[in-house]
Amino acid sequence: MRLNAEQVETFEREGFLVVPELFSEEETAVLRADLPRIFSLDRPEVPRSASGVPLLAHRLERYSEAFGLLLRHPRMVEPAMQLLDGPVYSHQYKVVTKPPFGKLDLPWHQDYGTWHAIDKMPECRAMNFALFLHDVNEFNGPITLIPRSHREGVLDAPVEALDGSSSFAKLTNETVTRLATEHGMVAPKGPAGTGLFFHGCSAHASVPNISPWPRDNVYSSLNRTDNGIRNRGRPEFYANHEIEELVPLADDCLMQFARRQGNAA
Repeated sequence: MRLNAEQVETFEREGFLVVPELFSEEETAVLRADLPRIFSLDRPEVPRSASGVPLLAHRLERYSEAFGLLLRHPRMVEPAMQLLDGPVYSHQYKVVTKPPFGKLDLPWHQDYGTWHAIDKMPECRAMNFALFLHDVNEFNGPITLIPRSHREGVLDAPVEALDGSSSFAKLTNETVTRLATEHGMVAPKGPAGTGLFFHGCSAHASVPNISPWPRDNVYSSLNRTDNGIRNRGRPEFYANHEIEELVPLADDCLMQFARRQGNAA
């Protein structure tokens, strides 16, 4: 799958691109169906809050066939190759879960700020893809971005601890105020199956889910293969230590898997 010229221009100008109906309901349903099993696992890749509530699930391809297919899906990998102008590998791969009336929030940050400060990723030749597994609305904790913030490159941000995860570079209130005053904020919303591509230097955050509806997003952080990290100090499920080029699978790989699961039921 290749993005058209208008989509590429939008991504480069705004720092993000929303693609409605990128994945079908059948495809997202087969991914959602595996979430209860995934979040029941006792593995270091599935961190929990102090009260035992699951927060994330990292490196999904290791223990989920469906998410392993998604990691190499052409609708995710090929646009990333196009936007980054080269082959890519998986730097991070996770689901962030926000159950109804939950408390998980993610403060303002740039992902590349952390990748550069902690993992020593040389350049911002990396980006994110998010897939909505549930309908996302203004109430269930949508990701909020500051358009065009990526144009400023890496911003000063102190490295702080994050509940249920490793440390990361958190933007100051003063920086966010300046960026938001200049560029505003957007919170992409849409039905399950919506895809969101965003730049590694895009400033973003998300608030808790105050609604009765779940919100689980898959995030794939894709880095060019010639831009691998120099510091492998973090556990590798936070920052992949190996560079394995993602070779796209057939476009119907998830659909075929969903149908096999249906026939086996």
